[in-house]
Amino acid sequence: MWRLKQLMPKDQAGLEGKSVEVGALKLQVRSVVAEGGFSSVYLARDAQSGKNYALKHLICNDDESLHLVRKEVAVMKALRGHPNIVTLHAHAVLANGRTKECFLVMDYCEKTLVAVLDARGAGFFEERQLLSIFRDICNAVYAMHCQSPPIAHRDLKAENILLGANGLWKLCDFGSISTNHRRFERAEEMGVEEDIIRKHTTPAYRAPEMWDLYQRELISEKVDIWALGCLLYRLCFFKSAFDGESKLQILNGNYRIPEAPRYSENITQLIKDMLMPSPDSRPDILQARVAPTSALFHRLVRESANCLSCTYVACFVFR
Repeated sequence: MWRLKQLMPKDQAGLEGKSVEVGALKLQVRSVVAEGGFSSVYLARDAQSGKNYALKHLICNDDESLHLVRKEVAVMKALRGHPNIVTLHAHAVLANGRTKECFLVMDYCEKTLVAVLDARGAGFFEERQLLSIFRDICNAVYAMHCQSPPIAHRDLKAENILLGANGLWKLCDFGSISTNHRRFERAEEMGVEEDIIRKHTTPAYRAPEMWDLYQRELISEKVDIWALGCLLYRLCFFKSAFDGESKLQILNGNYRIPEAPRYSENITQLIKDMLMPSPDSRPDILQARVAPTSALFHRLVRESANCLSCTYVACFVFR
């Protein structure tokens, strides 16, 4: 569900059944909803309002890991209020001996995109459905890339897309973000960056320029465009474009568009454009965001029984 960063082994007893105060919220921790070796996400209920939240608990044992958490918090604060980004409601960093305990209180979303895909079995999405999902994801990425400097998420994947209670899809997990867009020239710098990439990105969604730093391509927010291509491919065909371990396959952009199910040329061309091996050849997020919106608009208009519905269609697509 949520991607959990490996910082330091968590308390084996966990937080289930305990009460935790984060900001003005007094939370009763109910159950684990996602768990890794070093951090956990819990379902927690506010004692006063009765509202459910997701409580992310991390333990940091050094300045570097604490810095990552603080970056995650800063980005979520900057993006607070966006309808397609999980809201950070409160956070706290508490000293615990030589370590720091970090608590992030966020929207609680019951379903991930992965769970929805798995539940459908072989029931592929209609084009209108998948474009609606993809539009929400693009809107979230657009908000990040429009910051100055642009914020790259660097870990876009189906596991980090959640279905909100209002029916909108929301992006979560900002622990891998970067604004350090650059080419790496020296071998020692490449070694450091390769270690960061290996720890904080997912192979099946990792852009070619992140696999081979010796190509000296600019590593920027365009890595998210590649990941969006992988994500759209999965939305369409319920499988990955790349197996995630074949470096050569990814470097060459070697994948196949299945014959079924069939989608419009707009969709398949967008996948091809986003999965260009060279980042310079990929569209930016504005172009990627407009493409599905435009395709959805024209498809809905074609399906409309008469032109009286066009106003509704326009409001639905461009909201």
